[in-house]
Amino acid sequence: MTYSEIVIAEIQKGNLEVAEENIELAINYDDEETLFLLGNTLYQLGFLIETRKVYNYLLEKNPADDELKIYLAEIDIEDGNELEALDLLHSIEETSPIYPQSLLVQADYYQLNGLPEVSIQKLTEAENLLPDEPIVLFALAEIYYTTADYQQAIHYYEKVTLQGHDEIAGIILSERLGNAYMLIGEYFEAIDYFNEALTFRETPEIYYQLGLVYVQQTEWTKAIEPLEKAKTLDPSLSGAYFVLSEVYEQQNNYEKALEEIKEGISQNELNLDFYFKAAELSVKLNDEENARKYYEEAISIAPDSERAHLKYAEYLNYMGSFEETIHLLNSADETTKQLPEALWLLGTAYNNIEDYGKARDYFAEASQYLSEDLDFLKEYAFFLREDGQPEKMREIANKYVMLNSESDFEIMALLDEDYF
Repeated sequence: MTYSEIVIAEIQKGNLEVAEENIELAINYDDEETLFLLGNTLYQLGFLIETRKVYNYLLEKNPADDELKIYLAEIDIEDGNELEALDLLHSIEETSPIYPQSLLVQADYYQLNGLPEVSIQKLTEAENLLPDEPIVLFALAEIYYTTADYQQAIHYYEKVTLQGHDEIAGIILSERLGNAYMLIGEYFEAIDYFNEALTFRETPEIYYQLGLVYVQQTEWTKAIEPLEKAKTLDPSLSGAYFVLSEVYEQQNNYEKALEEIKEGISQNELNLDFYFKAAELSVKLNDEENARKYYEEAISIAPDSERAHLKYAEYLNYMGSFEETIHLLNSADETTKQLPEALWLLGTAYNNIEDYGKARDYFAEASQYLSEDLDFLKEYAFFLREDGQPEKMREIANKYVMLNSESDFEIMALLDEDYF
């Protein structure tokens, strides 16, 4: 048994100190080929320091071995020693057969560090050297995909598929193509690619994306089957319940839409969006009791949630329960109470219970933050008319007209009135 084999055996037994001692012996007595295999195994096991020790020894013995430089650079990048990694990669000459591989490693480095343009530059150089190399073409497709340049991504994914590749690095190319075509609005092509992807592997993600494409096309009935399959394969896939609920809502089947949301809640009781949607659907079903229940459950789950308080307050104002809106928001924490939307809701509530002084204060404070919100400006303008502030009313109404690209006859009528 070689010392390298002893190292691996001791690691598997958990005897790391003994393994460390035998690494030194392996370096001193094992041949280079055996040491190279040892380094590879150590790297796979995640022992980066030990791997570096073995590879550094081999590189000292073989300073022109560019393959070792690649391995060491990858370890340095993973270990956070980025400058050392780049020094190693830059030391590889353009004439080296390993040079394209060094460009790929550099591209990964720059992509991970938020420099996709430099990454593309390195990959394009690699493509010029190896124009038919699928790994290079796939890497270009991936970076264009992640930077939302879907046309370019499609170009490179299709080049790889034309070479006969269906999957690379665990990624089904037809699934990527389906997503890319969907994101540029080419839905028929997207459907074809998603169906092709399903012939290779049936995953909840592919079924979900296929359902989304049908939704984009307003093919509500066709969307149901793939979405049902998606949640059957992965009951925790929250999006499937939301989209199915939307499908049934578009078909005016509010009961079924609510059933989907309830099923989603049973899978994830902490997802506030489920409760908000359940409340909205309950409103459409004229079920005020359940609407209140879902909003209150959301607040009980996340008592500090600003969104839960605002949505419930909006609902209470909509139902004319203005005193409850005031109590709800005044009971919230200071951060929530100072939100522009909360100030607006309080202004509306106080106005409706004829506490005009407080309404005036809340509207004025909200206007500092909502100066470009058309709905707020319109409501504020009408409040100012009733509050006897014609000059301020005209200022707000004119701002509304300036910001609104469409004619609003109510505001124009308001401006035509004579308050002087």
